[in-house]
Amino acid sequence: MLNQKIVLIGAGSLQFGLSSVGNILESEGLMGSTICLHDINQDALNLTFQACNDAINHRKLNFNLEITTDRKEALKGATFIINSIEVPPRFRLMDMDFRVPQYYGCKQITGENGGPGGLFHSLRVIPPILDICEDILKICPNAFLINFSNPMTRICLAIHRRYPSLKFVGLCHEYVHFMPIIRKILNTPLSNLDIKAGGFNHFGIILDIKYKETGIDAYPDIRKNGPKVLKSITTGPVLDSGFDLIAFILETYNYLPYTPDSHYGE
Repeated sequence: MLNQKIVLIGAGSLQFGLSSVGNILESEGLMGSTICLHDINQDALNLTFQACNDAINHRKLNFNLEITTDRKEALKGATFIINSIEVPPRFRLMDMDFRVPQYYGCKQITGENGGPGGLFHSLRVIPPILDICEDILKICPNAFLINFSNPMTRICLAIHRRYPSLKFVGLCHEYVHFMPIIRKILNTPLSNLDIKAGGFNHFGIILDIKYKETGIDAYPDIRKNGPKVLKSITTGPVLDSGFDLIAFILETYNYLPYTPDSHYGE
């Protein structure tokens, strides 16, 4: 895996840029790689670059860090591209995605991925993402694209239909972010759990979970302790709408989703 060039498109987002670079820096297999930060917002990009560069220098890590607002330049020699763009102003537009259908009597949870709001979001963000994919096929056709942008399933469907030869996958952090809650429910280290999960983006469940030490099924303990723990959570990295719906799904169908209410509700 040495000498990879990993391009982050949309790196000016501090949440996406810093967390993605942080994940890369923790990978011994990627040591020696070049990380290229790209965004069309120079000021935001400079902040991400400074923070990432300080982290690399402080830890004396073997990574080369680049920065550019020129997408075609960023893609030259790329082996991996991580995309997480949004059309600005993101939150004002997302508010409209929610409120316009609501005004006409269409109830939806957030309007980010499902329903008419998700459609508006898709129509807004898919065209520039397809432009990125076109550049990838022209400049670095053997590179692998990882898409973080939402609405995930609609974007991935559009990419597959328009550019079926492009190597890509849609990825979301929701499963990883939910793991501290699993640990809290079962009161055991994650290293002691063997977990299988699956589903659609923002609509997945824990399929099977066992204690590694004993091989015993951990789902009875989740069904016993999970609802109370889920309903008690008021703070945390994945809390944007609570977990009452997730607790209801667990109590009703005996399976645990690994995402907050807003995602699963859509």
